[in-house]
Amino acid sequence: MKVKRKLGTMVSEIGFAGLPTMMKNAGFDFLILDLEHGAFDYAGIRAIVGAARGCGLKTVMRLPDNGRREITRLCDMGAGGFLLPMAESAADVAWAVRYAKYAPEGARGISTMRAHTGYDPGALADYMKTANASMEIYAQIETRRGMDNLRDILKTDYLTGAFLGPNDLSADLNCIGDLNPILKAMETLAAECARAHKPAGIITSNETLLAKAAALQFARLCVSSELNILSDGYKKLRKTLSAL
Repeated sequence: MKVKRKLGTMVSEIGFAGLPTMMKNAGFDFLILDLEHGAFDYAGIRAIVGAARGCGLKTVMRLPDNGRREITRLCDMGAGGFLLPMAESAADVAWAVRYAKYAPEGARGISTMRAHTGYDPGALADYMKTANASMEIYAQIETRRGMDNLRDILKTDYLTGAFLGPNDLSADLNCIGDLNPILKAMETLAAECARAHKPAGIITSNETLLAKAAALQFARLCVSSELNILSDGYKKLRKTLSAL
């Protein structure tokens, strides 16, 4: 049976609140806001998340780490999910789950007169259940150790799924320029996610890897970034104008 695929892109630096609406209009399902490498302040994050919630686009935050401080604040801003980079063990991921999910699934702090409830939380017990059901948490697998521990990572309670990070994995495997180890890792990720009944994803703009992901029935494709898309658009425009 063909998997129901969701398409997203990375938002790396541009804190433009209209961007989520443009992505939604173009048929995207989610964005990953890069808080690992990106230089966003809280006001910028809040604006993007608010706009995404308004147009129905899922926001997944790529975290700097699995600490409570960031996860709590981002949850209260209305984050729809989290991606933990450099996930190498079930314990790494379990902390992210703990801070992002309310009891009994986790231990998220409760402060409901916030953006995540639309400032109208309703009955607390009902809201906590709804919030837990909608919160998505992913492990980003991008090291040899993460691949070695993938099966255990995917056993983590309430973990939604896993994304492959091919660039850092290539560096860790010392195979930059050689896609064969990454293609093999994708096969492993697909098989282990299928075993765990969880979606497999990848973050890439490489057409060979995207074709492989489609063939392996990856359910989450995060393709390129707003910076790459903007740069490609400028280059295309320049090429067009140069031909006149």
